[in-house]
Amino acid sequence: MTFIKTVSAFLITFLIVTATFGQEAKHKTKILLIGTIHFENPHTDQFELKTDDFFSAKRQSELEDLTNVLSQTKATKVMIERSFENQRSNDSLYNLYLKGQYKLPVSEREQIGFRLAKKLKLNQVNCVDKFYGMTHDSLMAATAKENNQLYLLKDLGTQANAMIKDFDAKLKNGTILEVLKYINKPEELKRNLSIYLKFIAKVGAGKNYAGAQSVSDWYLRNLAIYSNIMNQINADDKYVILIFGQGHIPILKHLLQNNDDFEIVEADSVLK
Repeated sequence: MTFIKTVSAFLITFLIVTATFGQEAKHKTKILLIGTIHFENPHTDQFELKTDDFFSAKRQSELEDLTNVLSQTKATKVMIERSFENQRSNDSLYNLYLKGQYKLPVSEREQIGFRLAKKLKLNQVNCVDKFYGMTHDSLMAATAKENNQLYLLKDLGTQANAMIKDFDAKLKNGTILEVLKYINKPEELKRNLSIYLKFIAKVGAGKNYAGAQSVSDWYLRNLAIYSNIMNQINADDKYVILIFGQGHIPILKHLLQNNDDFEIVEADSVLK
C-alpha cells in the first residue's frame, strides 16, 4: 500500500513538473516596435514634421548606423507601414533593390525597412498596414462647435504642435538613432496617445459621442494592423521588428503586451 502511494505521489509530482516546464518552455515571439518619424510628407496627418534631407551623406551614414544596430537582433521578419494589399508590388520593389536596380526613395519604409531587411538577408519585407479613414472627424468638429467645445480642439492643436516642434528640434540637432530613441520613450508615446484620449474623446460626451467615435476610427486601424501582425507571424519567427509611425506604437504595444504569444522588446534596450 505504501509502495502504491509512493508511486502515485511520484506520478502527480512528475505531471506537475512536466506541466510547469511545458508552460515555461512555450515559445514567444520577441517583437521590437520602432516608432518613427515620416521621412517624407504624405500630407495625411493633420500635424506633420518638417522634411529633412535624408539623401545627404550625413543622414545616409546615420541610416547605415541605425540599421547595423537593428540587424544585430537577427530578426526573422521586418514589418512596415504599408498596406497589406500592396504586398505583391512591395515584393517586386524589394527584389529590384536586392539586385541593385531600385534606388530607395525618401521613405522610412524603404530607407529603414528595406535597408534593414537586406542586411538580415530576408526574402521579403512584410506589409501590415490597413488604412481606415477618420470618417467621424467632420461630425466631431461640428459637434465641438455646437457644444462650445472648440477649446478642446484648440488645446489639442497646441499640444500637437508643441510635440512636433520638439521632434523637429531633436531631428535638427541629433542623429536619426537618437531621434528614434527619444520618440520611443514611454512618456513620448503617452504624449502622442493622450491627444486622442484627453481631447478628442471628450467631444460630444453624453450626447452623440462624436469624439469617442472619432477615436474609435484610430483604434480600428490599429486593431486591423495588429490582426495583420498576428496573421503574418509563424512558429519559426523568434524575433520580429515592426517599423511604424510613432503614433501607432502605444496602441500596438498595448495589444501585443496582452497577447502571451509575444514578448515586447523595449526600444531603449536596442537603440544604443
